[in-house]
Amino acid sequence: MKKHHAYETLQKLAFERVSGTEKELEAANFLVEECKKMGVYAKIEPFMVPAPKIHKVSFCVKKPCEKEFYCTGIGKTGETDAEGIEAPFVYIHNGEDEYLSDVKGKIVLTTGGMPQALRKKLVDGGAVGYIATWGGYYDDDIMKTQVPHRFARLAKDDTSNLPGVMMNLGTAKELLKLHPETVQLVLQQDKENMSESRNVVATIPGTEKPEEVVLFSAHYDSVEFSNGAWDNGSGSVTIMELCHYFAENPPKRTVKIVWCGSEEIGLMGSLAYCKQHKDALKDIILNVNFDMTGVIMAKNMVFASCDKSIADRVVYSGKVKGIHFDSHIGLMPSDSTSFALYDVPAMSFGTGTPRGGAEIHCRRDTMDNMDADELDTIVEFVCGFADEIVNAVVNVVPRTLPKEVIEKKDEMMKMLGISLD
Repeated sequence: MKKHHAYETLQKLAFERVSGTEKELEAANFLVEECKKMGVYAKIEPFMVPAPKIHKVSFCVKKPCEKEFYCTGIGKTGETDAEGIEAPFVYIHNGEDEYLSDVKGKIVLTTGGMPQALRKKLVDGGAVGYIATWGGYYDDDIMKTQVPHRFARLAKDDTSNLPGVMMNLGTAKELLKLHPETVQLVLQQDKENMSESRNVVATIPGTEKPEEVVLFSAHYDSVEFSNGAWDNGSGSVTIMELCHYFAENPPKRTVKIVWCGSEEIGLMGSLAYCKQHKDALKDIILNVNFDMTGVIMAKNMVFASCDKSIADRVVYSGKVKGIHFDSHIGLMPSDSTSFALYDVPAMSFGTGTPRGGAEIHCRRDTMDNMDADELDTIVEFVCGFADEIVNAVVNVVPRTLPKEVIEKKDEMMKMLGISLD
């Protein structure tokens, strides 16, 4: 392994790569070219993703005074006419039932997002619009206007028209200080607009058991306003190094490397891969996913949606190498979950930081938070772990999934707004 090679690659990939944009395509082409340099064939597999177009959005207090507050429209939620909706205002905290008794005809503010269950309660209660929140009290003036353009994941039977906007949490605090009585919300959009995203797939055929596949994945898209160095350029270059390793050390089993697009809008790249290759999923003995590695002041974690023995092996091997891993069994909000939903044993490596440490999903996710030596350490470790799985004399991964995963499948699919049909 070439010292700091992963870090050097990451420097080239650290630019905004939002789902379905030209910049995401630029990143996909970069990954294909990197594979070509090492003699590995990689291809782009396109798929379509929702990309609602917001034409007009605004929010202002009308009484007791007039004041406009910056917000972004939440795609697919609903629409108003050009004049918008003027209605009484109420703060419903986190959407607890105690605050929902009087929402009829009102525009509501909630702390955080808008899960499907809360949206249904608001629709049933007669609310006419809502404000979700994002960010923090102490964001600077720039970050208060860098509010992401999200779209709602609606239940299949949700045909309601409940327009929603998103506001920075600090901005929402200033709104509440006014004790608003009447507010106006305007949201006009093309809810059905779609865009093309893409996965990048590389294959290194196995020399002895090509019918058995170990699939390594990482999402390469970022969110708006972010270079995405940590989330998840770091995971993307980690699997690029695995690609290098197995290109130079031909594997007994087939190795697939999948850079997933559109993870940030609901695991859509990995779900698209599973749907497009549904018949071949039975050949995958394990999916190993990487979502954020190599950051300064990190805590290493492994999330297992597979037999606990595999996570235990990571913890054991880490102790041998002098690396600690926190181990968790269940479904992680990353691309390993898509494979687990299709009954493929899966796991994710990741890192966390202390409070006040590196941040994601904002402009603070830059190369400044990354460390070349930390990245090398995790790459070297996972190459050794991957080598064991890929080149084992017999398949060491049980096909069964733990009950903690099976019990959460329906809940996860509902949260993502998907079905496996």
